[in-house]
Amino acid sequence: MLTIYLLNEQGILIGREDRDPLERMPERFTLTAPPDLENGQYAHWSGSVWSVLDEVPAPNLDLLKAAKNEEINSWRAAANLSTFPHAGKLIACDTLSRSDIDGVANHIALFGAFPDGFPGAWKATDNTFIPLADIQAFRAMYASMTTQGTRNFVRAQELKSALAAARTVEQIAAIIW
Repeated sequence: MLTIYLLNEQGILIGREDRDPLERMPERFTLTAPPDLENGQYAHWSGSVWSVLDEVPAPNLDLLKAAKNEEINSWRAAANLSTFPHAGKLIACDTLSRSDIDGVANHIALFGAFPDGFPGAWKATDNTFIPLADIQAFRAMYASMTTQGTRNFVRAQELKSALAAARTVEQIAAIIW
């Protein structure tokens, strides 16, 4: 077993765990034991040395905002790779599904027709089929996908505007997809 010392985002000691060295480690930890603390003191890890603090420093809002901005980007990416509504159904838009959709769209753009063997329908997430009898029907489905992508972009921008206006840790934490 290996003793690790857990840290919060600011490098403040928040706990200790004994872990199997082959186990996945948490994002923020050190193997260096902290100093002994008196009641009310905090241990701060700088990345190379511990220091003893009498109070926890105020969080760095710029760092918290940068982390939240990355989180918003991740939320948007996940939303873009989930589903989109079309014809009362949900269509998968994961990487493989998006590749299939774009492949058909590119074939139509190049040749003006569906690819050979196209089944004339698209499978929804509930395993039913949405008829796509002609190119216009496919274009409507593709438009639904891009509309959802635009909605996801707009939502991300709204969250980023709220983030820019945030002045407290609580306001930043309240920003969720």
